[in-house]
Amino acid sequence: MKKLIERLLLFFLGLPLLVASVVFLPHYGYLAFHLEILFFSVLAVLEMHNLLAKKLKVLPLGLLLPISLIIPLASFAYSVLGYPFRIITYSIAIGVFILFAIEFVISFRGIDEKALERIGSSFFTMIYPGYLVMYLSIITVWEDAGALLAVFFMMVFGCDSLAWFFGMLFGKGNRGMIPASPNKSLAGFFGGVAGSIFAAFLGRFFFPAVFDIHPAGLIALGVLTSSAAIIGDILESIFKRAAGIKDSGNVIPGRGGVLDSIDSVLLAAPVFYILCDYLLGFGI
Repeated sequence: MKKLIERLLLFFLGLPLLVASVVFLPHYGYLAFHLEILFFSVLAVLEMHNLLAKKLKVLPLGLLLPISLIIPLASFAYSVLGYPFRIITYSIAIGVFILFAIEFVISFRGIDEKALERIGSSFFTMIYPGYLVMYLSIITVWEDAGALLAVFFMMVFGCDSLAWFFGMLFGKGNRGMIPASPNKSLAGFFGGVAGSIFAAFLGRFFFPAVFDIHPAGLIALGVLTSSAAIIGDILESIFKRAAGIKDSGNVIPGRGGVLDSIDSVLLAAPVFYILCDYLLGFGI
């Protein structure tokens, strides 16, 4: 019962607050939203470092954290401060160069059998969450970004909530298809997709000028975005099981850690970005 209450509070309080921050606070290039992105990026990197360190050799947090924040900070500079888009591509190259330079320096100590683990874990942390969260930042430069982001979050959290709800009601006999996430059910999958499609149509209802596309396009938007969100959720379960932990952290009641809460968002963001660019004609 406690977990149910925590989930409901997160949905009925957390989601409206998040949507409000992008709809009603577009000032200074969605500064409030970008500060939220940076804050959660820091927490996500901390949790990812802890998760990877359970099984792999990783760089010290004092090195890995600033490297992993290079891309989010470059996205901030582009979206809020008005720097040219190439600052993001430069940041990716700079991050890769720094990682290689660090390994070059370490190599003077001698042959290190853990070098591949260290390099792999560092690259992974740059991408997840650093690179994936970049797409949310880029969307803010588009016209009607507040409406787009509001609908995106309604789709992702609607998918997550209805997947959990349908799984609880109808998933008893169709769970366990994915060993890494045995509580996931077929009923939950279809419930999540339905929730995302419903949110897409709500977006058209509330923002008709923005989501002025054929219903088939809205369905595709809902299906593909929700599928990415569900895969992201399952991938996070795979990471945690591989590391031998239950939750990535404990900072969010009813959810666990930050990564437990944004896993769906991270993989869905680039998918939503691409679909909006294709279906709605947005772009850089």
